[in-house]
Amino acid sequence: MRLFGSPLFPRPLDAPVPVASFEEELPAANVESRERIELGAAVYRVRCAGCHGVTGDGQGEAAAYMQPKPRDYRQGVFKFTSTPYGMKPVRADLVRTIRRGAKGTAMPAFRWMSEEELQAVIDYVILLSQRGEVELYVATIAEIEYDPSDDISDGVFLEGLTTVRDRWNAAESSVVYPLTPPPAYDDASIVEGRRAFLTRGCSKCHGDDGKGQTKWLSHEYIAQQESLPPAQRDQINLDVWNHPAPAADLTARMLHGGRRPIDIYRRIFTGINGTPMPSFSEALSAEPETIWQLVDYVQSIVEGRKVDFSSLAGLQSPDGAAGPPAGQP
Repeated sequence: MRLFGSPLFPRPLDAPVPVASFEEELPAANVESRERIELGAAVYRVRCAGCHGVTGDGQGEAAAYMQPKPRDYRQGVFKFTSTPYGMKPVRADLVRTIRRGAKGTAMPAFRWMSEEELQAVIDYVILLSQRGEVELYVATIAEIEYDPSDDISDGVFLEGLTTVRDRWNAAESSVVYPLTPPPAYDDASIVEGRRAFLTRGCSKCHGDDGKGQTKWLSHEYIAQQESLPPAQRDQINLDVWNHPAPAADLTARMLHGGRRPIDIYRRIFTGINGTPMPSFSEALSAEPETIWQLVDYVQSIVEGRKVDFSSLAGLQSPDGAAGPPAGQP
């Protein structure tokens, strides 16, 4: 609380902090910063806390009725970023998520929100995230280095804060940009993208038909699985929030992370934080054009574009028989 304040009286992100201890009164933030973070907290309470929870734990009053679940910010993990896997988002990523929402989820688009409120609530979301990360950092250190009866030194909290903020600051200079210009978006590129989809590991999770594993989100499916002996149950992958993490149904044409070609490129290149979706940056480092071909193939599914895949007849993915092209007749 000394470092971050409370939900009603939060301390701004740029508020000064002591160098070594909390013995002296913490320096006050400037009036403009304090008013902005208080505005962000007020916007968050009205617009966000019902789903994401007062502390950002994803346990708001409406969360129990939602699938997928609202994001828990406290681990500092944000799924859809323009930075490499494992890194924090840049501010523009949070702006885009709030302005556009997340298709196929309960996260709405707040296009009408004023710029002042938008920037203020982003500050507050980052504050909640950093607070949770520092708490996790201190808890980890305490478990390793402290006895249960020991007092944790102020320095551990301050070290955690510095570490967390350094990670956030590093993100701004780490945005992923395409390695090569995009090719012409045509049938030839889409066919090659379909070939890569079947042979480079994409269909292993998304399926040859691109329908993914979204049945994992069904209460009926989960109940049916729980009725089986453990040895007979399907293996369900979980995300870092301990929720089922199915590969997306591409044929639903609702890409949570955005439908722009650059959004699809980054999902393939960097993966999706906190989920089993890996980065293909190393696997495809010698063939960057393949990433764009996969982008074109996914985009063709979203658009419902009809493409002749007869040249791929009989081609099989490593884990199964060839199926009909995703989203195609």
